Order: sequence, then C-alpha cells, then structure tokens
Amino acid sequence: MTNPPITAAAIILAAGDSSRMGRPKALLDWHGKPLIEHVLATAREGGCSKFFVIAGKDADAIKAGAKLDGVTLLVNKAPERGQYTSTQLGMENLDFSTDCCIIWPVDCPLIKPADVSALIQRYAETRASLMRIFMPVHKGERGHPMLVDIGFRQPFMELQPGETARKVIEDNHTQVMEVPSDNPGVLVDIDTPEEYEAARGA
Repeated sequence: MTNPPITAAAIILAAGDSSRMGRPKALLDWHGKPLIEHVLATAREGGCSKFFVIAGKDADAIKAGAKLDGVTLLVNKAPERGQYTSTQLGMENLDFSTDCCIIWPVDCPLIKPADVSALIQRYAETRASLMRIFMPVHKGERGHPMLVDIGFRQPFMELQPGETARKVIEDNHTQVMEVPSDNPGVLVDIDTPEEYEAARGA
C-alpha cells in the first residue's frame, strides 16, 4: 500500500538583521541568483508545494531583489525578539490542507533536494507513529532543515522570549526522529563573509 501524498510547506526564515554579514543574507549571490531563490528552488525540488518567506526589516529589498512567484512573503514586525517569532508567524499561516512544514533558515544554503525529500518520505512512512519532529543527522550531529507535523505546532506557538525551537525538541525528545544524511551541508550555516565564501566554494 502506498502512502497518500504529503502536502509540505517550506517556511524560510529570513528576518534576521544579517549584522555579521553586513547585507541581507537572502539576497547574497548564489551562483548567479539570490540565495533565497536557490533555497526556494531546492525546497520545491525536494517536494514542498507551499512556500512562505518570513522577512524583517529587509522585506522590501527582498521583494524587489528576488523572484517570489507563488511565494507568500510575511513580515515579522519584531524579529529582535528571536527567531522563534518567525517560526510562529509561518506556522500560524498554515491551514489544515497542509500536513507538515519544513523550517529552513535562509543561511543554510548547502541543503540538497534529497535531504528535503528524505524528511518528507520518513514523515509519510511513520505518520501512524508518535513522531512529530524530523531532523537530518550527519555523523551524529543534528542539522537543518527541521520538519514538523502540522498537528504539533502548538508547542512552537507557546515559545516565549529567550526560548528557541531547541526547547520544544528537548521537551518532546521522544517524538523526534533523526533522519540520516550523507550531506555535511545540513550542518552548515553562513553568518560571516568568510563562511559565505567557504560555502560557495563547497
């Protein structure tokens, strides 16, 4: 018996102030196109069918500088309160025709479509289980992006200032499933120009 198709939404977190980078990470050149376009294309190729970009003070620049056809751009009015506020904004815009969402910081450019599809496939295979959060793991270390069952968004919606998604993961560790990945890129994020150049070279 085959599993029913999964409707997955990608929630791309791009509301940070990019202070160490010195310019909006979402608009960094990634082999000829803005990084945000690369991430969205990877999410689409990996099996996502709904797309949300959460922006902050750079929302207008991102809107003007990237092709966001078919993408819902949401503006986080208080990103300084923490990344969790962007996750909450994305999750509260999901409807119940969505099975799960994939939380993806825009500064993680080396994730591959296969990493995304592996998360969705594992989720589809284990829907009858108690597993609600799925994370790629490379050589024992957890990385990005994270898949969350839509029915399990409430713990994320209840996060408070100073807390992160890590709290939900730790509080509900028995409902977290690790999905092995042979891609070291699931562990890479880029905060500085040096990390950006290193990732581009990779």
